[in-house]
Amino acid sequence: MLHLQGLQKLQILEKSLRKNIPESLKVYGTIFHINQGNPFKLKALVDKWPDFNTVVIRPQEQEMTDDLDHYTNTYQVYSKDPKKCHEFLGSPEVINWKQHLQIQSSQSSLDDVIKNLAAIKLGKVKQTQCFLYMTSEAGKKFATSLLEEKSLSVNGDKPKSGNFLVLTPHGESSPRICHSHL
Repeated sequence: MLHLQGLQKLQILEKSLRKNIPESLKVYGTIFHINQGNPFKLKALVDKWPDFNTVVIRPQEQEMTDDLDHYTNTYQVYSKDPKKCHEFLGSPEVINWKQHLQIQSSQSSLDDVIKNLAAIKLGKVKQTQCFLYMTSEAGKKFATSLLEEKSLSVNGDKPKSGNFLVLTPHGESSPRICHSHL
């Protein structure tokens, strides 16, 4: 696990994540804000650098003082190969599985990995579906930006789903996984 620091490395990560939108959207947006001054005091962890497979964004440890606060204890995950990220996500240095927490991703392909880890670390997970809504103006700006970056077509693609997880330790109230259509 590497804590990615320094503007140059974070900008390289941002550029790499931008190429993988919509799957990387959740992590890309957070890295974008980190590069704009990091107002939420988050940190980026990667499994290796520069050829990373998995990125996890999480609060600094000193911000995660309430074990019951799954809003503060929020992690955002992107993986180029979800089948290979199990060990990285299972590491206590990456995710504190002893806390109530929330894991967010724009990749439904991470569902099984996270469900399996949660079952091992916490117990059960309940899945819920969420949707990402944008104003038409924001959507147009975003679509234009993607078209410029990836030469994509505006028409025809179905929304992609992603997951948002709220996890609680064994014996606590039911956690949930939430998909977000992008």
